[in-house]
Amino acid sequence: MDDIALTPLEQSDAPALMRFETENRAWFEAWVPPRPEGYWQLDSLEAIIRDQVVGADAMFLIRPGPRIAGRLNLTDFAGGTAELGSRIGRDHCRQGIATRAVRLGPAAARALRLDAVEARTKHDNPASARVLEKTGFSAITSDGDFRFFRQTLDTA
Repeated sequence: MDDIALTPLEQSDAPALMRFETENRAWFEAWVPPRPEGYWQLDSLEAIIRDQVVGADAMFLIRPGPRIAGRLNLTDFAGGTAELGSRIGRDHCRQGIATRAVRLGPAAARALRLDAVEARTKHDNPASARVLEKTGFSAITSDGDFRFFRQTLDTA
């Protein structure tokens, strides 16, 4: 199996990312809350990319080769912690890509001088919970809709 790469999201990725998101929209919406309708315009996606480039978030494309297989984002930086989110396209599931990508997330967070990464999964998405547990996250709490996980980063 090819190694994967996390590549920082750049403005030039917008058209390919829009195709990826559109092709997988129904698949993603089965597992996570739907994106607002305004997201589905190329200029909206370009604005999101512009915002992360200036430091609001750190967004990455997951590539096991030339095609986009998914995304990994570090968002909501606060107090040395960020939220990790990922999504894998339907055609790339069950290949270990999510596990390999999420394993790379803490290194990206360390490079941003973060102390911890948190993530959440819906209760009805045990595959995502397994990915987090296999990659060093610990379950910390739960509510009606989500399970919450945390990984404290070794900053040494």
